[in-house]
Amino acid sequence: MRKFLALDKKTQIDLRKRFPDLDKLLAVEDTNAYTYMAVSVFDRWLGEVDSIKYLSDVSKEEQQIRDSKFIKFAGKLINNTEVLNFTFKGRWGNALPQFRKFTSSTAKENYLMCTQHNVDSSHFYKIVLPELEAVYFESWDDTNVFYLRNTEHEVQIEKWANECGLYCLKR
Repeated sequence: MRKFLALDKKTQIDLRKRFPDLDKLLAVEDTNAYTYMAVSVFDRWLGEVDSIKYLSDVSKEEQQIRDSKFIKFAGKLINNTEVLNFTFKGRWGNALPQFRKFTSSTAKENYLMCTQHNVDSSHFYKIVLPELEAVYFESWDDTNVFYLRNTEHEVQIEKWANECGLYCLKR
């Protein structure tokens, strides 16, 4: 069964205007179109010593606790705002973002589950949240990333994150 359905052409065009430079975000390149904000199980950026302490040899139980916080946070996003997936269609030089809605609530919940820690980043989820004017990426080291078009939505995101035992970090 399909997980996604492409949105109509008019909506695609509108979302491309509202979310420029998605290719740059995906490639982790700089763009002035967004403000960066991370959501993490950690209350601060980890230095070298803390990284070794908190990210090496994490027990299965501890990883499940960390993942459960992100799953709860994903539930907040799903229940409170529109969640859309995106991919790119076309040759890379001319590829355009293709926005897709989920075919079911189950498909949405399954997509936003934490990726196993022994796979590459191509398996990470990536979504846009039109109502929050935000792009949200799963990332490494128990820290996910928001790119905000409008920083007024930081307050709501931080509220949901804190309710789930997560912290918002800025550069």
